[in-house]
Amino acid sequence: MSSVSPLPIREAEADAAFAPLARFGHVVLAVSGGPDSMALMVLAADWLARAKSIRPSLSVATVDHRLRPESRLEAELAGETARRLRLPHVILPWDGAKPQTGIAATAREARYRLLEEYARSFGDGGVAIATAHHLDDQAETFLMRLARGAGIDGLSGMHSERPLCAQSSVILVRPLLGFAKGRLIATAVEAGVAYVEDPSNTDDRFERARVRAAMADLSGLGLSSKALATSARRLGEAREALLYAEEFFIQSLELSFGNEVFASLDRRAFDEGPAYLRQKVLARLIGRFGGASPEARLSEVEALAARLRGKDRCAATLGGAMVWAGPRHIRVWREVGRLNQSPVELPPQSVRIWDKRFALSWSAETGGLTSQIASRAITVRPLGSAAYAAILPRLRDELRPPARAAAALPSFWAGDELVAAPSLAPFALPEAPPLDPQGFQLTPLASVTS
Repeated sequence: MSSVSPLPIREAEADAAFAPLARFGHVVLAVSGGPDSMALMVLAADWLARAKSIRPSLSVATVDHRLRPESRLEAELAGETARRLRLPHVILPWDGAKPQTGIAATAREARYRLLEEYARSFGDGGVAIATAHHLDDQAETFLMRLARGAGIDGLSGMHSERPLCAQSSVILVRPLLGFAKGRLIATAVEAGVAYVEDPSNTDDRFERARVRAAMADLSGLGLSSKALATSARRLGEAREALLYAEEFFIQSLELSFGNEVFASLDRRAFDEGPAYLRQKVLARLIGRFGGASPEARLSEVEALAARLRGKDRCAATLGGAMVWAGPRHIRVWREVGRLNQSPVELPPQSVRIWDKRFALSWSAETGGLTSQIASRAITVRPLGSAAYAAILPRLRDELRPPARAAAALPSFWAGDELVAAPSLAPFALPEAPPLDPQGFQLTPLASVTS
């Protein structure tokens, strides 16, 4: 019995898939030279040609990972098709030494970094990068995450649109997630474009290749790519509903962030919430105050959430954060013992990132400081318990943060003299010398909804 050949993607389908791209000023098409991304390029060019109103400008970028001798020729092949379609094309080489292990993850990181750098050349706003991820990719991702015991966040699969990375203005879009790979290949064949197959796609050293090979057996059990992708989509919709519920739950907690010194929330309201929402809030706060420490595992967060509910008083460390629970409040702050942050030399007018939590800077116009201090080199280091004890008399009794929370804060020093601890300024007595003298700036990188 012969199987029905997949049909190419038709104009009406493509128009619906690419419609969300119309709001961008420029879209970079990430094209590797494989059949999926070549189909993306053909479909996008045809969509743009049919447009009857202003659409984004398009360009094509191919990352040459330089992992195989033929990679440059494959990138040039993508460029030839781009020129035939009258689209500008650029090759972005991944230079430098390549790792011996974890090559797939490292290559992915390098690919998105190079694409983002190129995308930013078109401005800081209204720019997107489009990739050719498709329905089969979605199904494979679902299975890979299922094997790791992922929760609803992971099993909701790849999103059709998201920021390329945290705090990036460049948006990653995946207009072809609803189409099977076979239809993308049929589209490329119908258009008469040449394409190449990356041998790593069938190399069983890579997890995705092994999952792809197993899909044939799963299909025999009814676990087709379409069925798995449908589950991922529906879990994504459930995730959106849970995010909505999470925001309402957070509003009930009287959550405050203490100028990023420590977070505090109402214990009773927290305990009354369902397990999933308690875990999500804990994970958020631990991630926010854990700084550069490794992210806590979902199983660890689950265990801590259950432990908190079972005890009147509880203290635990997780993901670089201290979680303290009393009868009335739960507090979270940076665990100073996990703070792997060396002192930072801070020249005037420069900016340094501290523990992935704060941006630090100072100006030579240090009003209120003696010229002797202002002329000396400024170093930023953890405040520490001794320095915190020394400035306690400058703080209001009823607002003093926990000593262990304050000890991990960045503070500005001129030699052995403390000149600024801006995080503690809101807790200071009005008549006390300022802890955030003019010229010293500390900007939290987190937002209330991070």
